[in-house]
This record gives sequence, structure tokens and C-alpha cells, in this order.
Amino acid sequence: MGTKAADIVVYLDNTKTTPKIVLEIKKPKRKDGIDQLKSYLNAEGSPIGVWSNGADSIILYRPYPKQFDDTLFDIPRRGEEPSAVLEKKKTLLDLKRDFNFKKIIQDLEELVLADSGADEFNEIFKLIFAKIWDEKEAQENPKRKKTVEFGKALDPEITYDRINKLFHSACEEWPGIFDEGEDIKLRKDHLQVCVGPIEGVRLMGSNLRIMDDAFEYLLPTEAKKKKGQFFTPRHVVEMCVRMLNPKRTDYVMDPSCGSAGFLLHAMDWCYPAKDADARELRKHRYAAKYLWGIDFETRAAKTSPALMLIAGDGHTNIFGPDVSSLDPRTWYNTGSGTKLMQALRDAKLTKKKIPDNETLKDEDLAWEYFDELKFDVILASPPFAGEMKDKKMLAHYDLARPALKRAKDKGAKEERDVLFIERILKWLKPGGRAAIVLPQGKFNNSSLAFIREWILRKARLLAVVGLHPNTFKPHTGTKTSVLFVQKYTDKELKQIDNVKEEVAQACPDYEQTIRDLLAKHEDDLTIPEEEIPEAIAELLLETFQETEPDNGNGEAGDNEEAEPLELEDRVSQADEEIANLRNELIQAKQQLEDLASDVEALEQQRDREIEILEQGWISAKRELTQARKKLRDEYKEKIKAWSYPASVDDSTFGI
Repeated sequence: MGTKAADIVVYLDNTKTTPKIVLEIKKPKRKDGIDQLKSYLNAEGSPIGVWSNGADSIILYRPYPKQFDDTLFDIPRRGEEPSAVLEKKKTLLDLKRDFNFKKIIQDLEELVLADSGADEFNEIFKLIFAKIWDEKEAQENPKRKKTVEFGKALDPEITYDRINKLFHSACEEWPGIFDEGEDIKLRKDHLQVCVGPIEGVRLMGSNLRIMDDAFEYLLPTEAKKKKGQFFTPRHVVEMCVRMLNPKRTDYVMDPSCGSAGFLLHAMDWCYPAKDADARELRKHRYAAKYLWGIDFETRAAKTSPALMLIAGDGHTNIFGPDVSSLDPRTWYNTGSGTKLMQALRDAKLTKKKIPDNETLKDEDLAWEYFDELKFDVILASPPFAGEMKDKKMLAHYDLARPALKRAKDKGAKEERDVLFIERILKWLKPGGRAAIVLPQGKFNNSSLAFIREWILRKARLLAVVGLHPNTFKPHTGTKTSVLFVQKYTDKELKQIDNVKEEVAQACPDYEQTIRDLLAKHEDDLTIPEEEIPEAIAELLLETFQETEPDNGNGEAGDNEEAEPLELEDRVSQADEEIANLRNELIQAKQQLEDLASDVEALEQQRDREIEILEQGWISAKRELTQARKKLRDEYKEKIKAWSYPASVDDSTFGI
């Protein structure tokens, strides 16, 4: 009584003495119960356990007499031993296409990864690249006859050697993603567990949204919060692609590509492919030529190639890590950067032609050749956090001039997303289109008006689409919008200059006219009204409006008593006052949102400075604590000064 029992037990025969499989069944959406299943396996002495909630499942296997938990990709048939499942050769057709990769990762975390001591993100991606290479080889190599090798053996030593060999083959096929000569660092018994759930699924051609969700889950929380790196929700990405409507012959770039979401959606929009043959054709005819991506961050530089490979692109033009879109000088110091420069030259995407005899070794020429490019479409969601402090680099940006001017002889800094705006417009060809996801403050903060003015001088504003405050939650509550622009062509810029010149020529020189009048009547107290040109008189009246004289009783004009207003007029007057108050309320709320955005920026800056302080600290820990407290107190005062004194709502204005 009261003792929990397994939901289903499968025995070897009708005597029901030797259990073979124990099943733990949960309601849909339930994720718990694996530990409970393990206890049943120990109690019943069963070698195989199955956990399922109807949508997801995992098969546990305990090779007797070992105590650590192993996994299988399938349940043994009647009369089969678990070893038969392990030794069975699989083809691509045997692999499942419908699966939840995020749930697979979560199960592996619970089983071994959380206690493995290895870099979870890196090790999972090693297995992913090994699996993708194996599937690609099975598809393309006729000797394989579509047979896959990614699978476990009875002996963990053999499993490790097999998977590590596949990983090395993947590194040779796609160099630059992992360190040269790197091995899988998971313990052999832990790798044995991890291979089981992965070997039975087919990654290439799988659902990209599911894989993307899993990859974002793997991205460490600190990278999202401190570096402002979040995967842009796929419905936002899809909106941007549909609104810009790239064509098959458009060169598409994402200078902060992350998981390559924009590039993947652009590929599906321009060149849909439903089967392996169509994807292979798309890779050679479209993706390898027209899709380009760059990312500086190491983890993102693994994510984007993986997703592009899964989609069947081949990740030909994905460059990184340590390749900064903001500073082309960094390209000269890495293998990926060198490939990027060569690829841009070969594709003739630089505005200034690079001579054939240029060796691309002199980084002093970086800005001359790569400051302006010729992409047709750029889609980007730059990191929300972070600042650039290299004065030599900032000197090449128009939008960094105010920061350099403020800094004078001190260290200058400008936010990364501000610099990305200029970088994106400079990388567009004349007439090119761009969609940029930016914090709302860039669109309405009065102190950032110079950014908006610069954009409007360079490009035509197509649209600004406000996103819901929850768009990037739970990673950040920063309100964002998407900016859609089209870069002016040289012809359009010339037309704009001509219009400006025509307006300037047609406009009378009011300043000189006023100076002449003042000089003529230098000794007079007033200038006769009839001598003032009508246009100047109207201008003066607009600028300096006359007020009604006060008669000393608080009433303007003559002493006649004002007639009482009719009821209808009083109602109209009240409505007008209410409308004015509502306008004031809207303005006040907008100011409050601006202030909240500024306060959030200060808090992010504080966290970054504390992180830098901690990383570079070499003195005693006690002194670090004092320095950290001092820094926090300084920012506390700044935030207090910025904070709005009271909440603003309808009741504040009596509405």
C-alpha cells in the first residue's frame, strides 16, 4: 500500500519473472520522471527503461553489471538483445526526421552533461558537426550506400574512436570552426550516453526552427545578458525578409549573423527547396554565391555554420570567429578574415577595386578597400550591449564624431549598435535595402537626434516597425523597433543637392535685408512699419508674437466684462482642455520611456565596467570589494539623478 510502481513492465516470457523493459508514461508537456524511471530499473532489475510523455521519449540502457546509465536509439524487438540494436547498421532512411532536439539536449544534461566538467556548448557542437559530416558523406559517397557510421558500439572505447574520427573529418571539411587538432573532450563513458539519443535522428534537412530553438538554449545565459546577444525571434526575421523581398540575384549580408536566421529565411524565400537534390542545387546556384555572414563571437561562429549546413547551404560565406564587421583591420590577423577579404575581391563586392597584385597583408589599407561594399540587401540585429573604445577605429565613423569631440584627450567610446548603423549603410550599394533591429531609444531619445539626421541624409526611410516589449524576453525587456531604409543612389543624392541649391537661391536674403534696415535707421528708435517688407514683417510676427496688454486686473484688453459662455461653448472648451492634457500625458509618458531606456543603458554600462574591473584585478580581494562598491555607488548616484521623480499616469493630469 502506498508504494509507487512502474506504469508498464514488459517481461521476457509469460512467467513474468524476468523484466526486460520498464516504461514510465507521463502526461503531455510533463518533463519529469527520469530519476523515477531509474529507481524502477534498479528495483526491477530491468536492463532497458523508456520514458515518454507522448511527444518526446528517451530510452535508457544499463549494460550489466555497470552502474552508469547508458542510452539506446531504439527498443529491441522480441527475442533481440540490446547489443543487436547497438550493432545494427543504419541508413539515412532509418533516421527520424520528426524530433525535439532541445529535449534531447535537456535529457543529456540530466543524465551526464551537467556533471561532465566539459564545456557543454562546445562538446554538443562537436557531436553535431560529426553527425552532419557523417550524413553528408552517406548521401554523397556511393561506397557508403547511404549507410551512416555515427552510432555507438558495445565498448565505449570503440564509440569514442569512431565519433572522434568523424569529428576530425568534419574539421578537415569545414576548417576554422574548431581549433586545429582538437578532440572530443567528453569522458568516454559520457560520450557513450550522449550518442544514443542523437544517432537515431537526421539533422540535415530537419526543421530549422526546432534546431534554432535548441541552439539558443545552449547559448550561455551570460552571453545573452552581458553581451546583448539574443537570437532574433523567427517571426521577426520572417517579417524583415518579406518586407525587403530579396531576389535570387541579390547579394545578401548579415554583419552580425549569430545563428544565421536572416540568411536562412532569405534562402528559403528566394530559393525554396523541398528535397535533397533541390537543396544541393540551391547550394551551388544560390547560397554559395549570394549569402554572406560575419560574426565575431566564437559560439555564434559555430551556430551559424551548423544551421546553414543543416539547411543544405554548405556555409561557404560564413566568416568568423574573431572577424569584426566594425573594424576591417581585424580581418588581417585571422584565417577566416583573410578568406573574407579574398572572397569579397573575387565577387567584386568592394566599392574600390582591389588591384590584382594586392597581397592583402597591409592592414593600413583595410579602411581604403573594405570601408564601403556593394551588397544589395543587409539584414541585421546587432548586439544591444557593448561599446567600442578604439580611437583609431572610431575616427573612421561619422556617428562617432560627437563621442570623440566629447572625449577630447580622454578615452572615447561609442555603442556598438550605433556604429553598426553606419557600417550597414556603407556596405549597401546605392539603391540597396536594409532592415536593422535596434533599441527603441535610438529612434526617440532627443540626445541621439544626430543619428536619425545622419540616416536621413544617407537613405530613404521606408518604415519603422515597433516590436512588442516582450519580443526578446526573458533575455531582455528592452523595447525594440526595426528600421527599414533604402540607400540613396548617386543620382538621387545629386537631385537632393540640386533641390537644396534651388531653395537656397530662391529664398530671399532676409538677414541682409534686416541688416540694411538697421544700418539705415541706426540713429532712430524705431523703423517705420511701411519700410519693413511684408515677408519680414510676417516672419517677425511669427517669431515674436505680440501679447495682449494687461489692464492690472488680470484681464487682457479693454474693461468690458466677458460675456458668460453658452453651455455648448463651455463643453467645447472643456473638451479642448482635456485634449491638451492628454497630449501632455502622451509626451510625459514618452519622456518616461526615454528615461527608463537611459537608466537601463547606465545599468548595463555599470555591469560591464564591474566585469572589466574583476577580470583585470590583481591586488587583494578585499580591495576589489571596496573598488566594486565604489563603482556601484557612483552609478547609483547617476541612476538616481536620471530617474524620473514620480510615476506618470492618467490620474497625474486629472483625466
